[in-house]
Amino acid sequence: MRLVVGTNFDDELIDKIKEYPVTHVFGSHTKTLTGHGRASFVLPNVDDERFKVHLDAAHARKIKFLYTMNTATLNGGEYSEKFVKRLSEEVEKLVDQGVDGFIVALPYLVKLIKAQHPDLEVSISSYARVYNIREVENFVDLGADTIILHEDDNRNFRLLRSLQKLMRRADFELITNNSCLWGCVYRRTHDIVSSQSSVEGGINAWFEYPILFCATDVRNDLSNIIRMRWIRPEDLPVYEGLGFDRFKIAGRNKRTEWIVRAVKAYSERRYEGNLLDIVSYPQGRAVPKVMEKVNGPRDYEILREVYVDNTKFPPNWLNFFKYNDCEGRSCSECAYCPAVAREVIRVGNKEFASLELKKIQVPFDLITRFGGNG
Repeated sequence: MRLVVGTNFDDELIDKIKEYPVTHVFGSHTKTLTGHGRASFVLPNVDDERFKVHLDAAHARKIKFLYTMNTATLNGGEYSEKFVKRLSEEVEKLVDQGVDGFIVALPYLVKLIKAQHPDLEVSISSYARVYNIREVENFVDLGADTIILHEDDNRNFRLLRSLQKLMRRADFELITNNSCLWGCVYRRTHDIVSSQSSVEGGINAWFEYPILFCATDVRNDLSNIIRMRWIRPEDLPVYEGLGFDRFKIAGRNKRTEWIVRAVKAYSERRYEGNLLDIVSYPQGRAVPKVMEKVNGPRDYEILREVYVDNTKFPPNWLNFFKYNDCEGRSCSECAYCPAVAREVIRVGNKEFASLELKKIQVPFDLITRFGGNG
């Protein structure tokens, strides 16, 4: 097992995860020339001095550092000689500081980095949305060393099995603990919002509004939590049996104790408690707080109370996804995830089956309040 862990730039985090099979940490400065995959307002403020100290702390524990340059857009900067020069200088500066590689989503950045440093490790971010074997081959041909599959791929076992033939050409990394909606129509908007809010001179926002859309879908149907493509610690052997041994633990916007708990659970392939304690779940953590701040509806409070009992999942529950094609089947025609939800989810003291939730609408009028200072 190899774990790739998001860092919050707390040196204590490095000390606490060194006993686990962590081979890499990843992160970046808060706002950058290109932007990256996390909004700046959820990340610690990291200057060059703090960055270098933390990078050296990781290296002292023999943990490599990957720099996230995984923006979804360069906003046309590729057409500017001045921007490209600054970008090349940025790469050189980071390499001189000691970064061991980069995580990128854009083919342009793969080519640029590999042209300057052909031996440097380059991982393809989940923001690239790689969904088929041909895309994998094309990124490998560009020079990519590692493909980070989007979490939507985690239960596409037909694709996962097909990738076995490419394991000699590239490394593959699976994301364990993101809580993106299955079939999310907001994902690319969210990618752009995150990229734009983490780039120098980008948008001034303090909340990513696509999460509100996402939370509304979860609030209206808690079965969506089961449909999310996270991986339980207990299910890692299924993926290891297919040849995957590199797993990403997301959470560079989390506190140290939260990240350590997730690292421990996945290292031990076991967690007894609320699965949402080791899954990102901004729907239930961030959105209720945001509604309080803007005096919005309290309909999302129920998401704070959701408990997904990780000990109650049916044995071999993943087998359903091995033999059923979710990509070609409507959830409205399938009752599997709601059936699992009835077994594992409760809200406060109420069992899933007894819940009667009136559907709500996205409060569109609040979105403009998420810019500036609110």
